[in-house]
Amino acid sequence: MIQLRLNSQGNAVELLQELLNEFGHNLIVNGHFDAATDKAVREFQRQNNLVSDGIVFTKTWIRLINNVPLDLSIMEVKYLKESDITNLATRLGLDVATIKAVNEVESSGRGFNADGNPKILFEGHVFWRELKNRGINPADHIAGNQDVLYSKWTKQHYKGGKGEYERLEKAIHVAGNNSKVAEAAYASASWGLFQIMGFHYKALGYGSITEFVAAMQLDEGRHLDAFGRFLEVNGLVPLLKAKQWAAFAKRYNGAGYAANQYDMKLKTAYEKYAAAERPPVIASATTTTVLRKNDSGALVSELQTLLNELDYPVEVTGVFDAKTDQAVKGFQSAHLDKHGQPLTVDGVVGLLTWWAFQNPRPQATQGAINYRMMPAMEPGESGIGRKALHIAIEELKAGAGEVGGNNRGPWVGKYLTPAGLPEGYAWCAAFVSWCFLQAVDGQLHRMPFQYTAGARHLFNQLKNKGWSFTGTDNRQPKPGDVVCWWRTSLASGNGHIGIVHHCKDGFLYTIEGNKAANVAGFSYVKTRMDKLLGYARIFET
Repeated sequence: MIQLRLNSQGNAVELLQELLNEFGHNLIVNGHFDAATDKAVREFQRQNNLVSDGIVFTKTWIRLINNVPLDLSIMEVKYLKESDITNLATRLGLDVATIKAVNEVESSGRGFNADGNPKILFEGHVFWRELKNRGINPADHIAGNQDVLYSKWTKQHYKGGKGEYERLEKAIHVAGNNSKVAEAAYASASWGLFQIMGFHYKALGYGSITEFVAAMQLDEGRHLDAFGRFLEVNGLVPLLKAKQWAAFAKRYNGAGYAANQYDMKLKTAYEKYAAAERPPVIASATTTTVLRKNDSGALVSELQTLLNELDYPVEVTGVFDAKTDQAVKGFQSAHLDKHGQPLTVDGVVGLLTWWAFQNPRPQATQGAINYRMMPAMEPGESGIGRKALHIAIEELKAGAGEVGGNNRGPWVGKYLTPAGLPEGYAWCAAFVSWCFLQAVDGQLHRMPFQYTAGARHLFNQLKNKGWSFTGTDNRQPKPGDVVCWWRTSLASGNGHIGIVHHCKDGFLYTIEGNKAANVAGFSYVKTRMDKLLGYARIFET
């Protein structure tokens, strides 16, 4: 179960707020664990004989779900299914990985409220326009309806959850029982998993707004179908076929797509799903295919791509040249085969070397990595990053970490205090912030980013400064860089962050706080880093 607390964000917080409202609270369902949500959680915990600490984890979730006056089992039949994605991919002539990527980045994560009704957001400025389109003067109906009828967009009246249905119901009756007003109201809400505005119903092939709304009531598969229609009608399918992520994001998300990195999110998500569906190179290599110097072709290109991913840089030409031969020998000299034995260093890529490419096992095992030593300097690394890494290593050597668990203890307090937080909060980003603070002699005004306990907040600051990179381009992580992952979902505000120690043989070595109880070193196969948001190289400002 997901742990939530003050300042958590995301879809799980929306669900929490919906459930609390079923117990008589009147929270705005906005996905932000704010002070009002914290107060409601503590009150619920007191009423249910739980520790009233505002932290929502296993016991609180169980009480909420078991006692809520709703039949949550009805939600199971409404969830999006693999067959829904496969069917749409076939219909649009796209690969499944593309549909999954777009679903991950562009959907709201959950198409239905806890009470079984589709998620909606009622837009009063659209309602104003829809009334005018039907020959009704909206100005005649403003009195008493200012929260559902206005000429310019504002978010101040949003309630979220079933509160949006209260607004919809009020809009339907602004002029008594008038069918045109009701149609205008339904057309003025965004619906379901992809929050498609109701006024698109005719362009999407629905016979009426009520037919569209009825489809949205059924399941997330219908939401995906409507989204597919939207892609077709707006000429977006060819852009997806061509994997033109930036062009698609500009058309779908608007001019601000680059600032929010929608194109990069789509590209990263697609590569993740495509890799999961693609048979590994070893599958083709376990036949009689053996590669050696002077060979050429697509399989050589795949080999060269693998070498680059594993930190043996070569140009991807499809020709097994002298540099490729040298890189293969370098890989062989440092890795073990599936039997745990050193590979033969002959430059020939046979069955055992193919296996090792897919399952890299350096002869220097993780246990031999000395995280207590500063790595060798690398060209292009950040000076302040290297200072922060040195400080992180000193903290590791000192045994820094929690005392008594639960994100508590003097070390954790030291990291969280500059962020204005007490012990008890997640501290991975606070640890990274503290290391960089010490790198500028403890002077907050000299920090290159705002001190924070939020991993995604920290990483977003670095992205906005243009310091982030994906690691899939020519830039590779170096000592003192930071690395960030998403947690819960890509669209949520949850994440984890650490400091890069060094990279070698396709492995990333890091120093992180709050992944374990103590500051510790960790290793990852770079090509298999699930939920990776990216890296950033920080510079003094």
